[in-house]
Amino acid sequence: MIIDDLIECSLLKVQHEKIKDVRAGLGYTCVMLDNNDCGLAYSFRNALGENCDALSIAGSLIGKSVDEVIPWLNDSNCLKSAIGLATINAVLNNTQEKRNIGNILSATTLAPSDTIGLVGMVKPVFQALESVTRNIYAFEENVMKCGDIYHENCISIRLPECNVVFIKATCIMNHTLDKVLLYCKKAREVCIIGPSTPLCPEVFRRYGVSLLAGSIVKNSGLIVEVISQGGGIMSMEPAISQCLLRV
Repeated sequence: MIIDDLIECSLLKVQHEKIKDVRAGLGYTCVMLDNNDCGLAYSFRNALGENCDALSIAGSLIGKSVDEVIPWLNDSNCLKSAIGLATINAVLNNTQEKRNIGNILSATTLAPSDTIGLVGMVKPVFQALESVTRNIYAFEENVMKCGDIYHENCISIRLPECNVVFIKATCIMNHTLDKVLLYCKKAREVCIIGPSTPLCPEVFRRYGVSLLAGSIVKNSGLIVEVISQGGGIMSMEPAISQCLLRV
């Protein structure tokens, strides 16, 4: 599974780092290591339930060994999984020597004849794709078919028709990415997108992914404040750089 491979790959790169800070915000979760490297992951706040104690071990995370937290990505608790992925991204997304900064659409060649799949609704990406083609299938959880937006149950039917696919990295945390990729075998381009994306080409190339579009934290002090104050992508922009990595 991709999760297991990401855990293994990141553990190989850890050098005795410890957790310096954790911020579980309304939009995103951030983990800072004691070398000040930071990683991000989406916060599934609607999946935490009504229990006010979303993480029973809260208050004890600072000082934990990074190699103890990384495997949390495999946890069924969505907040622990987010902390695990953010920790992985803190390890992986600061070690890439060759990075291209830019927009995901500028890195892909699209034509009006293309049929595009968007797994996880990202409105700015969807709107940009509409300027290229009307052949778009966007899939989202708990959404009935409405125009070009389909319930995720339709992925197995519609995604195999797509020759270009964009997948939100949140599929890593909810443990659905392996299944989604099974329906992308005919696609010439498969892109993992969003700040939660691990920049780990050595793992993703094994699964037919062709492009990673993630984020690198360039201002760790600012990002933890933005996350703590409920900020999302727009608020995080001054603290991060968009990174495109061809697999």
